[in-house]
Amino acid sequence: MGTLLSDVRYGLRMLGRSPAFTAVAVLTLALGIGANTAMFTVVYGVLLRPLPYPDPERIVQISRTFRGEVGSFSSFTALAFDFWKQHSEPFQYLAASTGVGFNLAGAGTPERLVALRVSSEYFHVYAVEPFLGRDFSPEEDRPGGASVAVLSYGLWKAHFNGDAQAIGQSVLLDGVPYTVVGVMPSGFQSIPAADLWTTIGQVRETVGGGQNFRVIGRLRPGVSDAQASSYLAGLTEPFVAQFYGWMGEGDRRVVGFVAAPYRYMISNDVRTPLLVLFGAIGFVLLIACVNVANLLLARTAARGREMALRAALGGGRGRILRLLLTESVLLAAFGAGLGLLVAVWGLHSLLALAPASLPRVEQVALNRWALLFTAGVAVLTGLLSGLAPALTASRANLNESLKEGAGAAGLSPRRGRLSAAMVCLETALSLVLLIGSGLLIRTLVNLLRTNPGFDPHHALAVEIWTTGLKYDSMPALANFYQELVSRIEAVPGVESAAVVAAGLPLERGGNTNPGLRIGGQLESPSVDYREITPGYFRALGVPLLAGRPFTEADSPDSAMVTIINEAFARQYFPNQSPVGLHLMLEHQAAEIVGVASDVRSSLNEPAPPTFFVPMAQASYETDQLFQAWFPTSVLVRTSVKPLSVGRAVANAVRGADPNLPVGHVRLMEEILSTAVAFQRFLMTLMNVFAGLALVLAAVGIYGVLSYRVRQRTREIGVRMALGAERETILLWVVKQGMTLAVYGVAGGVAAALALTHLMTSVLYGVKPTDPLTFIAVSVVLITVAMIASYVPARRATKVDPMVALRYE
Repeated sequence: MGTLLSDVRYGLRMLGRSPAFTAVAVLTLALGIGANTAMFTVVYGVLLRPLPYPDPERIVQISRTFRGEVGSFSSFTALAFDFWKQHSEPFQYLAASTGVGFNLAGAGTPERLVALRVSSEYFHVYAVEPFLGRDFSPEEDRPGGASVAVLSYGLWKAHFNGDAQAIGQSVLLDGVPYTVVGVMPSGFQSIPAADLWTTIGQVRETVGGGQNFRVIGRLRPGVSDAQASSYLAGLTEPFVAQFYGWMGEGDRRVVGFVAAPYRYMISNDVRTPLLVLFGAIGFVLLIACVNVANLLLARTAARGREMALRAALGGGRGRILRLLLTESVLLAAFGAGLGLLVAVWGLHSLLALAPASLPRVEQVALNRWALLFTAGVAVLTGLLSGLAPALTASRANLNESLKEGAGAAGLSPRRGRLSAAMVCLETALSLVLLIGSGLLIRTLVNLLRTNPGFDPHHALAVEIWTTGLKYDSMPALANFYQELVSRIEAVPGVESAAVVAAGLPLERGGNTNPGLRIGGQLESPSVDYREITPGYFRALGVPLLAGRPFTEADSPDSAMVTIINEAFARQYFPNQSPVGLHLMLEHQAAEIVGVASDVRSSLNEPAPPTFFVPMAQASYETDQLFQAWFPTSVLVRTSVKPLSVGRAVANAVRGADPNLPVGHVRLMEEILSTAVAFQRFLMTLMNVFAGLALVLAAVGIYGVLSYRVRQRTREIGVRMALGAERETILLWVVKQGMTLAVYGVAGGVAAALALTHLMTSVLYGVKPTDPLTFIAVSVVLITVAMIASYVPARRATKVDPMVALRYE
């Protein structure tokens, strides 16, 4: 221990004698360690952090597997949930939930609440008891059960001012009184989050045909998720046999069921992109380590006589090795300390860039695991950056080193080769990151160039929720929407308006209407569904390719009609005009009166087959089912700046119904931007990482060549004294740098070809091995290397031969 402390004190003194070297090394490592700590904090918070419930590893979700892949969200009908309840041996508790929204009536501005309908064991799965009152009883979770609700802590504080007497009181949800039976504790939130919870018993018979129940369970003590998955996989055949009648084309591809850890299911969609980013920032740390290792290599070369004297006085190779490693670990420790400040700033920037769709982002924060990670990375960094220089120094030839003057030792051939290899390595790593960055840039450009199918300019959308007793039939809804559209179109600056239910463009919407039949098919196809008022296509800027739009004449009393999109026509009516043909909707024939241009639900996927029905002819039950998941939206096209009429549009909605909650006014351009938010997030971070790597690589090449020029000043002087032109010297030095860069680029291309396939899931319109990206990035890196080589080469041409001949 005493020897170690002595080494630490000596290391601190030596670092203090070289403040410039110490500052450069510490700053380099601080950038690498700090960036890695910030990225680890995000990865831990989103992917690794245990869920905030007792024994969270026992919470699983029953998920379907399609062709061996686990779906990120597997939904079931109420009847399918009953099947799982009857086969729940691995589970201590099993529960179902489905999203729903309620309009909260009372004093003040009408409010829209996000709620979940849940089965009676729902809170038992989370193993969390109510803060006040109780949860749901099995009797309340049956058809005809009492209308009861459990409030979140936040809603209880806001609506009841934290009054404990709230238990037993009523809240008016969609005009229906619900008795408050419990309040959940502060800090508790279900997944997905909700303002309140009520039972599914009252709606089982109405929504049982829809696939919208998430099934989660708490495993029995001692049962692993693998054991539960094995049990569920054995139920595939009886499940398919019982539910084949309603299963769609996609569902019939089911090959099994698994009990997937709930934490995994929540973040499954972002797992690969975040791990790619984490790997990328790991490359930056490696580049930083290589840079510092090169600095240490040059430093140990200059201290060759000191190391030789230590060896001559009895210091063994192990002693010298430990002394030099102590210095490198000290550098890493200082870098880690400064890196924590970098991490705090970096994490703040990361969270500012993070899209709203990033799950669990609210749980991302520096914690003890981030500090432990930083400490571990600091030790590893110290060893990685110091090991090669220390080993090289400990193997130095004693006699040769003692013959050299103090501070005159240069890079031996072996040290020179090692230094060159390090530069090649960091160049290769930089190229991999730059190629990844280039691929993501091309992906974002391709997405932004993709035609969404509508005109986002001069258009806005306002969310509304027309549920409850006031709107208890489709005629009532249709009449309200007609009045609402008239009010909005009377606003100065508004060209047209329309209402759409079941989802906006670029946002996932209603899918699989169970009442749809095409031709002689016996099953409902998996297609998207929208309810619209006349004027929808005009307000959205979507051209009709054939037929006519809906009109006010398409009423409940007229013949049923429908409009389909191009994708629907291509898939189900190839090589023929579908206008005039019929679909079966709710056992009634609906004539196809038009074909609309495709509107995308996602920019990186083709538009799904979609059919539209006039709002006046839609099914009330289907409308209310989809409103539980998606708000109804008012679309407005303007002749002026959309936001300038936003307030007037919102006021027009409130004028039509003062008790109707009105959501945010959103520009359609904003919705388009949100659709690429995650890709923009990935691209921005990868660009930052690649830019940092490029700078470090350039600094590495510059540093190595500068050191070589200093060490070979006498040789340069001799060459010039013998007649070498300055241009020859310039090219000689630049050639050394370019040779290192070319070798590094070659290695980087090989590594990128092997690694970029990991990015396949986040790319669009570009292959992981895109030649244009590889060539362009290679040219950029070689150009930067040339610039980094030119500065020391230029310095070499200014050497005075007479001074150089007296050098050393």
